[in-house]
Amino acid sequence: MNRAERALAWNPRVLRSLQYFEAVARLNSVAAAAEHFGVSPSAVSHQLKSLTEYVGEELFVRSGRGLALSDRGRRLQAQVASAFSDLSMAINDTVGEKKSRLRVAVCSSFGPYWLADRLPEFLAKNPSIDIELRLYAWDPQQSDSVADAIVTADPVAEGFDAVTLFEEMLVAVGPPTGTLDGHDVAARFITTDVPPTRLGHDWAGFWLLTGRDQELLEPQAFLRCTHYLLALALARAGLGMALVPEFVAAKALAAGEVSLLDPTRMSAERTYRLCYKTSRSDDPDLRALAKWLKVSCSRLGKP
Repeated sequence: MNRAERALAWNPRVLRSLQYFEAVARLNSVAAAAEHFGVSPSAVSHQLKSLTEYVGEELFVRSGRGLALSDRGRRLQAQVASAFSDLSMAINDTVGEKKSRLRVAVCSSFGPYWLADRLPEFLAKNPSIDIELRLYAWDPQQSDSVADAIVTADPVAEGFDAVTLFEEMLVAVGPPTGTLDGHDVAARFITTDVPPTRLGHDWAGFWLLTGRDQELLEPQAFLRCTHYLLALALARAGLGMALVPEFVAAKALAAGEVSLLDPTRMSAERTYRLCYKTSRSDDPDLRALAKWLKVSCSRLGKP
């Protein structure tokens, strides 16, 4: 019996605390975890306190009005989520059950603006695969508790395999009548790099790449927003020029809702990958999805 097994044998309540901890970490909310288990938030908080005392480490830290995982908490969450997933798979194998669906997690750029238009082809070729799509505002966490397959630009987590899809490339777009060097684009630079230490970092890189005068990039000229989709919408509304992924701007460009202000494509230093647990690399549904995504990206030559 190893140390973890001895600990659980000595105190079986730890297992319940770990379940509550994993739910809070995954849902990012004590209240949501309480609703999930059908208990009060105070009961969840009590379990978190007990677990913290038991392991002797702070698992959460205060972040604004909410909670964020500490470094130790993140490591524990990844291990606990993996362990629970393995237990679930072991039970399903024992009773002869197969996963009823393939859960695929994507960010809010990749899902609606790249995957949605191409998904009918995959479903037509694989009618027996039942897909459940899960949309996240940012790159989804790599965990079996999140989904079976995760499309993300984050580094590949330990215990996961990955298939490289494509590199995210940014293009400069603005109103249909706009020009990058003229003053008829409201002289506003819509930036998604909003922290004070990085304000307008995206445009500074684009200006350097295209050899333009960076003195034009004055702080007061920036219109700040925190997501590519919002940046595109602001450009479409005539509020300035935006740097957004090429695949995000594609439909708006084709419809004439925005114009391409410069032919330059700049790397966002983000590479999309399909990630899944190494232990599930032989899953036929996952292999079919990975093969189709890889072929789709290579066939098109660009996102």
